[in-house]
Amino acid sequence: MGVKIDLLKCVGCGACTFVCPVGVLAVEDMKCRVKEGCISCGECVDVCQWRAITLEDEPERRTD
Repeated sequence: MGVKIDLLKCVGCGACTFVCPVGVLAVEDMKCRVKEGCISCGECVDVCQWRAITLEDEPERRTD
């Protein structure tokens, strides 16, 4: 699991970078990028006014 950035919606404002508790978000080339180490807390999702950030769903595991 982790966060997914929709680069078409992201305006590069950087609001998400200030709320990330582990500091893995950065604005590069006017777009937010996620580095290794995301803990999927959702803080960035909550702060994004443009709804450019979403949490990725964890793949379902088969239990057959």
